[in-house]
Amino acid sequence: MSAPTGGLLMGEETKRLSVLEARVAIADLVHRYALHVREGRGAACGELFTEDGAFEVRKAPSFDSEAFEIRSRVMGRAQIAAYVNKSSAPDARVCPMISNLIIDVNGATAQSSCVMTTLVISSGEYILGAYRDSFRYDDSWRFTSRIFTIVGRP
Repeated sequence: MSAPTGGLLMGEETKRLSVLEARVAIADLVHRYALHVREGRGAACGELFTEDGAFEVRKAPSFDSEAFEIRSRVMGRAQIAAYVNKSSAPDARVCPMISNLIIDVNGATAQSSCVMTTLVISSGEYILGAYRDSFRYDDSWRFTSRIFTIVGRP
């Protein structure tokens, strides 16, 4: 009897590699956004979105709450860049720390969720929240929407 050849058909292996490559690229996108925020580069954040991308900030009593208050919503790369620049002003600089990133890929679209703890550098205050993100692949993976829900200030 001959040795197994990996157990996957070539088409399944190609699909699996495609999903893994997408997950790595999306994880890099999420972390690159956090790096740009930390370094105060709003324009670079805007470029990580599709032209019609949306960014929304909510406040909720807990991670699993369906009750929330929308605090801000901006659409399009230019508005997202301006929003990040405003929130990254020297007196409000933040250091976002991403954890618990889960990514689900479905062809040329994907969704993810992660937890973010942010240190507000000027005040030493921490903000705890979660991102729900949607992505699309055109020439590269980009955010189509980011929804950040603030759940606490530990």
